Amino acid sequence: MGNASMDDGDITRELWQSRLPICFILSDDDMSKVNRSELPEPLYLMLSRHLYFPCFIEKIFRYYSTYYKENLADTTNHLSIHNLWLEYESIPLKWHYPIGVLYDLYTSSLTSSTCHLPWQITVHLSQFPENELIRFPDRESIEAYYMSTLKEADALKHKGQIIGDMQRRDHKQLWNSLLQDKYEIFWNINMKLMSYTDNLLYFRYIPYRIYLLDRPYLQKLFAPYDSEHDRWMTLNDLVQYSLNHELHCEQFANGKKMLNTNVNDYQIIIHGVQPPLHTPVQWLSEYFSYPDNFLHICLVEKRT
Repeated sequence: MGNASMDDGDITRELWQSRLPICFILSDDDMSKVNRSELPEPLYLMLSRHLYFPCFIEKIFRYYSTYYKENLADTTNHLSIHNLWLEYESIPLKWHYPIGVLYDLYTSSLTSSTCHLPWQITVHLSQFPENELIRFPDRESIEAYYMSTLKEADALKHKGQIIGDMQRRDHKQLWNSLLQDKYEIFWNINMKLMSYTDNLLYFRYIPYRIYLLDRPYLQKLFAPYDSEHDRWMTLNDLVQYSLNHELHCEQFANGKKMLNTNVNDYQIIIHGVQPPLHTPVQWLSEYFSYPDNFLHICLVEKRT
């Protein structure tokens, strides 16, 4: 599994370069508060799939705040970046999910059309949904969240040995190279996190999260190699195991829609791609993980 071909290496570069054209539109409620002589046009941005919306919130806020009326300084309608939130099809978007994950999950689940681009997102500058979202953090907080996720992935793969041996400047360089779109610099460091330890030819466990509409993400311990039966575990194995485990945990929950555990009833999407179900999860973890070293897998029920 560790002898990657040139084509395998090219995959990581292609995924790194993947962008989403997004159209940000001010909400109707906030549109009524702007200077009527100059209504704001939609804001179009081409954003990396693997980054997070807080990385661009300042740019979005600056664009729309210039249109606001000067007299909105009272405590009720105070214009603040901390009141900004994003919504798609009436669903507030979580800031700590990568942009590509949010797109794959919601556009595939909620939209009947096969073309979702540019992705149209509504910007709100007021009426923050306190019970549904945590407010957008500053750059330092999203960096801390990214590093926490990266350390969790390394704990699963290597008991935290790799990232623990890195210097702090390496940690900082990983985040800065993400923000600055420096592929070579990022992978020069990230390659260490894709190595093997303890004389294994695979990771101890696969860092992954499975996303389904209207549910918390699924995350279990899952080894990429079955030594008892001498076989590599596949994407089908991972998804089937996760769904069955979740169903077992919730089978006594009253009034809750039971989880569909038939893998064939789902589109399984990673980075906007539907990998074959027989793909080994070790290979996927090495080449299809997001920069936080997690496989972010969206399960979308097929329409009948």
